[in-house]
Amino acid sequence: MKNSLLNNFTRFYLKYKIHFIAWFIFIFYETIILGFVNGFGTFGNYVVHYTYNIVIFYIHARYLLPPILKIKNRSLLLVPLLIVEVLLCACLIYMFDYIIEKYTAILTFDLNAEMFYRFCYRIALFIGFSSGYYVLLNYLKEREANVMLEKQHLIGIIKQHDTQNELNKTLNAYLKAQINPHFLFNTLNFIYNHTRKTAPLAAEAIMTLSEMMRYAVRSENADAFISLAAEIEQVENLIHLHQLRQNNTLQVVFDYSGITDDVRFIPLILMTMAENIFKHGNLSKASKPAMLTISTNDGQLFISSENLVNEHKDQSGEGIGLDNIHKRLLHAYNDKVAFSHFVDKDDIFHVNIVLNLV
Repeated sequence: MKNSLLNNFTRFYLKYKIHFIAWFIFIFYETIILGFVNGFGTFGNYVVHYTYNIVIFYIHARYLLPPILKIKNRSLLLVPLLIVEVLLCACLIYMFDYIIEKYTAILTFDLNAEMFYRFCYRIALFIGFSSGYYVLLNYLKEREANVMLEKQHLIGIIKQHDTQNELNKTLNAYLKAQINPHFLFNTLNFIYNHTRKTAPLAAEAIMTLSEMMRYAVRSENADAFISLAAEIEQVENLIHLHQLRQNNTLQVVFDYSGITDDVRFIPLILMTMAENIFKHGNLSKASKPAMLTISTNDGQLFISSENLVNEHKDQSGEGIGLDNIHKRLLHAYNDKVAFSHFVDKDDIFHVNIVLNLV
């Protein structure tokens, strides 16, 4: 209990240390320095009346002066209200002194009209000190607020500057993205023209790759949805490109019968699923070919793939493509789409997408 009280007092003292020091200096000046000139009073007189002075000081600054200053016609009412406050405080102190003097031996002076006038003078003095304290306190608060506003303004300027820099970087990156693909396509076209006679298969692969990359660039800059038939064409190019590399030995079935040009879908989903098959699937067994199937029925679009899991599968980027597919589908369609993938007991990897088109 004692430690708790001591800790509370310590925190209170540290919080108002300047007040304690200021009152100590003032009381020391009045009691000791002036005491040698005008004579010393009793200890009881000092304790009681400095308690009055301190209470008046803080009550005036914290509770009486703020509402007075909020009055519309305060310039006319300020002086009368302060006079009333002085007289009221003087009456209260006179009454308390009368009670203390009558029932205790703490006070040792006579209560008379002269003493009442001295009370009024001291109260007016401390009300003046309190008013100055209030003005100083509000000035410091306003200055702190202005410093904070200026700091926030500077932070806003810095953020705006950083945003402009990021915008410039983004613009430069966009311009580079516009320039680099054109350079690449022109280079691929140059290689194609110089190899189509001497290496027709290589030239065909180059042309197929160029078409796929053009589609990928267009899809990145396109709106949310494109014709599903356009992406189907690029999946055919991807399959054709891989078949060229492997001398048509890959066992892949791509079925999209019944898909019309009016079916629209977010881009690069089919391409990612097809790339996942070629990257992680075993496409060497005719008895278990990889299959990529697209169909529609009763206002729903069904996309599925299945492939035998490669015993020596590539671990790089595993799962990233599927996670990307899932996030993009949820972002575009929310609860209208269902996405799943799993490996069955025959070591076949399945990916399924079901989308409500209506």
